[in-house]
Amino acid sequence: MNDQTARQSAQRAAQFFDQAGLSRLVTKLYEKYIEVGQVGGQIVLQHCTAHERRDIASFLGKALSTNTTVKLRLADIEKALQHSFQCSLPDMLRASFPEREIVTRAEQRAMHAEHQARFHEALAALAAELPEDSRGRCWLKQGPHGLEWLFSRHKNTPGAEQERQLQQVRYVAHLLDQLPKPEAPERLALFAQRTSGDPHMLDADRAAGRLFLLALHDLTKDRADSALSPQDRAQELRLYRDAGLLVDTISSSVAVFNLVGATYRDGTPDQLLQAAGGRVLLLPLRQLLDWRSAAPTQAAIYVVENPQVFEEVIAWPESNSRYPTLICTSGWPSVAALRLLDLLLADSPDHHFYYSGDFDLKGLQIAAYLMARYPGRCHLWHFDVDSYLSALQSDGIHAAANELDLLDTLPSDFAPLAAAMQEKGKWAYQEGIAHLLTDDIGKSDAQISGR
Repeated sequence: MNDQTARQSAQRAAQFFDQAGLSRLVTKLYEKYIEVGQVGGQIVLQHCTAHERRDIASFLGKALSTNTTVKLRLADIEKALQHSFQCSLPDMLRASFPEREIVTRAEQRAMHAEHQARFHEALAALAAELPEDSRGRCWLKQGPHGLEWLFSRHKNTPGAEQERQLQQVRYVAHLLDQLPKPEAPERLALFAQRTSGDPHMLDADRAAGRLFLLALHDLTKDRADSALSPQDRAQELRLYRDAGLLVDTISSSVAVFNLVGATYRDGTPDQLLQAAGGRVLLLPLRQLLDWRSAAPTQAAIYVVENPQVFEEVIAWPESNSRYPTLICTSGWPSVAALRLLDLLLADSPDHHFYYSGDFDLKGLQIAAYLMARYPGRCHLWHFDVDSYLSALQSDGIHAAANELDLLDTLPSDFAPLAAAMQEKGKWAYQEGIAHLLTDDIGKSDAQISGR
């Protein structure tokens, strides 16, 4: 029987079942065949009508019981199809479901395994084409985010997406051996333009940029000391710097009041601070990277999250010389803010700072982050239950239940405050305790409350 004749026979069989009103039977046969992967096993057709039992009996050429539950062997169906229509069960199913691909579970598993194997082979081939001593090959073969991680992450994605990933991996792998010389650093956007034609290709929020950062991280000598954090832009900058790449150092800035002084890397003082007097300085990261050291007015430094609270606290100092150094993070600490804190704390082991922020999830997360980054040097400032209740003077802001639940993920230092916030179900803000912060700044170090 040629292919055309076989298709015509299968079509006649499909029409027979359709006209006889046996679509339920055909659906059951299809499901069973896909499940077992061959013409075998049996199906159970429940609540059969007299009409269905009569037509099935006529097709099989044998009487059925009067039971409304009918059990049928696929082998018997196949035998009857061969006898009446000279076609197989799989051929009849293909004709009955032309819109479906008749692929058995076993075939699906085999195709899936082959799909994964092809992707793994492509990744391995990509690594093999790189020079033995190349950074790209080292990353793919040994990096935590190399070949095996990439395979695990993308092995089940469609073929087109896997091809896109391979192109991206190839680009990043080759990129690692085109990094600038340490003595001749290159700006990140210009490096991306030169290597891809797109100056934004390696931006941290682009897929290639994220993979590039992971690859740089994998190649660092001490990964345990340099784990990437979703909020740690400072870590990203260190990776770029170590790779000889320069990034924007103008956009990141920090506001500071009452710095005593700062010195450049060559030891000369920065005259800007002498000229600043009582003015607030908005220092860009570029300026801070040029400094070797920075000094506060006293050992205790004060850091606030909110710009208007910062302005309120520094509004009427009796004397700049008596005022401590104050820093405003304006939300999550920028790289510039962290760089300034690093410099101030490095100036003396006695230097430490007190941090105050909003009584909401983000505010407490910032506080927890700073305490973890500067253990023993960062202390909470009016992050207590009494201060929270004081800030609720205007009744606070209703908080989402899922965010309140996340307070339980904070360190134990925040447990009493988190419990009070969950009980009230409300956020409060730093503006509500501005008077407490202002009063504290005028007191001696030993009298500061809420610490």
